[in-house]
Amino acid sequence: MSDSTNPFRIHGVVTEEFFTDRAAEVEQVLRTFREPAAKLLVYGPRRMGKTSALVRAVTRYQASGGVAFLADMSTASTIVDIANRILEAAGRALGKRWRDSISDFVEHLGMSVMLTPDPTTGLILPSLDLALRSASLEDQRTSLSTTLDSIDALAKLRQTPIGIVLDEFQEIQRFGGEEAEWYLRGIIQHHQNVSYVLAGSEAHIIERMLDTGRAFYGLADQLQIGPIDEGHLSAWIDSRMTTRGVTAKGIGSQIVAAAGPRTRDVVQVARRCFDNCKTTGTVREADVVQAFDDVVAEQETLFQSVWNSFTAQQQNVLRAVAADLFGLTTSASTKQFGLTSSGAVTNSARGMIEAGYLVKSSSTTGYSFENPFFWRWVEQETLGDLGASLQVS
Repeated sequence: MSDSTNPFRIHGVVTEEFFTDRAAEVEQVLRTFREPAAKLLVYGPRRMGKTSALVRAVTRYQASGGVAFLADMSTASTIVDIANRILEAAGRALGKRWRDSISDFVEHLGMSVMLTPDPTTGLILPSLDLALRSASLEDQRTSLSTTLDSIDALAKLRQTPIGIVLDEFQEIQRFGGEEAEWYLRGIIQHHQNVSYVLAGSEAHIIERMLDTGRAFYGLADQLQIGPIDEGHLSAWIDSRMTTRGVTAKGIGSQIVAAAGPRTRDVVQVARRCFDNCKTTGTVREADVVQAFDDVVAEQETLFQSVWNSFTAQQQNVLRAVAADLFGLTTSASTKQFGLTSSGAVTNSARGMIEAGYLVKSSSTTGYSFENPFFWRWVEQETLGDLGASLQVS
């Protein structure tokens, strides 16, 4: 690896030298894997590095001789898609450990299964008949329960516990709301040979799922993924830059202050800052500002499209949050930003929290942008619509 290679990665799962911290979180996941029938719920905001930490835990557990895998539920359009994600991940994990286990596994499933060799590894990967995707909800749910029951049965047969990470597990509620949540709980709570890590990044949904009387109340231990310690992350950024030939004393703290608290956002600015400064070999405070604005500019088309999808009321709420001058429902905000009744404003803000654009905070308005780059774009590009007094440089 040459000295000019960028020392930061933001795409996909981050591993090895590009991963930092999360030692306590990884260890708690490992403890869950080691205890059959244990259950852990891991959640936190997006772009905190949750999935990378989970993959690190799976990799370490596999390296120690254990069996574990991660199945991502985020793109599923049907319950059968969830079952197929689990089947594929199980096939890869079990195939590496027990090459003679696939036939046992398929026999336990007792459903129409296709077996496809992976062209890269040669492993035989099972998947359910595509016709099941159009089956009744009851039959689709049966495919999921049978899949997980079969893994539990295989773990018992082999006398080896299996760890399963269901990433973005909250997506199950899209296939039947609370009833679907209870169905998933009903499957996993009886398994004695499988440990489950249920992970998600839509905190407002997961917190409702954990309410008293809801399906996941009291089911699992909880681990909330928050920001990496600012001092640790700042020092890590400085060190990564310096070892690649770019002097960066104290620059990490400026990047964290500008782009924090979400890990990916911070690393994205650090990555751009390194690219901008690798020729000069030195990073200055102005370079951090430039790198941040470069990231905003890269997403101009996306932000414009998102902005155009909002109603005028929603746009005005975003302007008010970006300016952060007054309480969102005060008469001053109503006058300055053209907002309507306080109830309507509150409903608009709540809707944008649900959609992932705003979060509650201790700011003057009581809200902040989920994405710091979108905040900067709104500040730069839309406050001028209200006149010169609210324009920013």
